[in-house]
Amino acid sequence: EDNHKDAVAAALDYLESRPEIDGRNLGYRGTSFASYFGTVAAAGLGDRLKACAVYAVCHEPGAHTIFNVASPTFKMRFMYMAGYTDEDVFDTFTPKLDLRPIAHKITCPYLCVAGGDDELSPIEHTYDLLERIIAPKRLVVYEGARHAIGPVPSVALGENPHNLIADWFVDRFADKPMTSEKVYMDSLGRATATQY
Repeated sequence: EDNHKDAVAAALDYLESRPEIDGRNLGYRGTSFASYFGTVAAAGLGDRLKACAVYAVCHEPGAHTIFNVASPTFKMRFMYMAGYTDEDVFDTFTPKLDLRPIAHKITCPYLCVAGGDDELSPIEHTYDLLERIIAPKRLVVYEGARHAIGPVPSVALGENPHNLIADWFVDRFADKPMTSEKVYMDSLGRATATQY
């Protein structure tokens, strides 16, 4: 439940050893379950990450919806990746998939881009997680978007989520100050921001 920080630390070690890489400007971008893994890494690696951005999130404690309500393939793939063959044993492991106890340990700027109607990780868990993060943070929620943040009016008419993430990283690597805020992208593509 928490060893992805070790994998990210190994990647950072390698990148920092390369003379062509600016080791002071390394960030993490994770999609879907990598949003969970990236949050674990950000909480465990302190200032080694300049910034962390997650997209199409999996923030539900215990991952009940993705493993027990959605297609069984999600659970089967995760069991395979985690080395589980016994579903009952795996079901005793999943409650440990909980970001709430470590959220306050994140020190780098954190960006979260989510669909308001995510069918794999209900959005209320993302709202709860972001409230627990003390570091500078930005939450962008696209109205009507599901997990894949796909073709709905808020995505089609609003700021492109991938460009938004790229621009956010550029600003973080340039050490631009950021205000902690929640942004709601409505179905007309209008962004409404409120501060945390």
